[in-house]
Amino acid sequence: MVRVLHIFHNMGNGGIENFVMNYYRAIDREKIQFDFLTSVEEEGYFDEEIKKMGGHIYHAYPKKKNPIKNYFSIAKIVRDKGYSIVHRHTGSAISNIDLLAARHGGAEVLISHSHATQAGEKWLHYLARIIFHVKVEEFACSKEAGRWLFGKNDVENGKVQIIRNAIETQLYRFDEEERRKVREEKNASGKLIIGHVGNFNEVKNQTFIIDIFNSIQRKSENVELWLVGDGEWREKIEKKVEKLELQKKVVFWGKRNDVSNIMQGMDVFLFPSLHEGFGIVLIEAQCSGLYCLASIDTIPKEVNITETVKFISLNESAETWGEEIIKILKKDRDREWGYKRIKEAGFDIKDAAEDLERRYLTYARQK
Repeated sequence: MVRVLHIFHNMGNGGIENFVMNYYRAIDREKIQFDFLTSVEEEGYFDEEIKKMGGHIYHAYPKKKNPIKNYFSIAKIVRDKGYSIVHRHTGSAISNIDLLAARHGGAEVLISHSHATQAGEKWLHYLARIIFHVKVEEFACSKEAGRWLFGKNDVENGKVQIIRNAIETQLYRFDEEERRKVREEKNASGKLIIGHVGNFNEVKNQTFIIDIFNSIQRKSENVELWLVGDGEWREKIEKKVEKLELQKKVVFWGKRNDVSNIMQGMDVFLFPSLHEGFGIVLIEAQCSGLYCLASIDTIPKEVNITETVKFISLNESAETWGEEIIKILKKDRDREWGYKRIKEAGFDIKDAAEDLERRYLTYARQK
């Protein structure tokens, strides 16, 4: 068995963590086993599930307390546990320092996996690409994410390997009975539901979502907004909803482990993120047969697998976004197409996991 150490800063319930867990659940764990290392003391969202599947979880010395101790702590864990393959998930070249630590600890195969198209401190990212240079296998969730972390040339010459943000397609397949149940749960039968799934933070742009919805509900009494997720900005969004007196029309679902079921009850999916490496939730929404409206400036066009994602600029007004949503809500309600198109495009996790498994086994033989 080959054990691969996956490094995160912390292991929450975000898109990148769910991406890795999707692969972990689907991969042949008799051949490949995942272990996890974080640089925080807190327990992660998936810790119990990871342990049940045979994975180990390590906590390096907290990076915020002392970056130097964190570096040597990572190196020691890699050395003591004998890891030869280390897979770092990131959105910035700053994380290269973790891979340097892994190299210091004896790892022979270092994988840097880009999940973003920009970072908060761009100058630090570009500086880190120069200072913390290390030879790695280059993975990315999209070509744009690959260009961000590794450069345009590496994408064009094929050095960057695109790893699909695959999902369990059968889980998101449209189900009329599940749709009826979830809508009855929220007394939403007969309503038009605008949906969004994402952590409550600046990047996901929920403040703009509320503005968009406000413009829509002025023109239609029969609409409702469902927000699935949690995070540091939730209280801020709730206060904005109260200020606009939209409490009866906005549903906060909170952090859920049944997102696929909730999506069945939606009619259109709204995703105006300020930046995304790929946007796996858009794949899930398309698989559920949902038409989507997303930001053209910040989300890779590769995500439009089914040709049902409408892109619009974040420079447009909330009213303009609202008008596009209203147009989508008038479209045909047939949703059976989503599952078939996503599966045929190679985004089923079983097929994708077999591909990743082959890559790991190849690295293990080469080391």
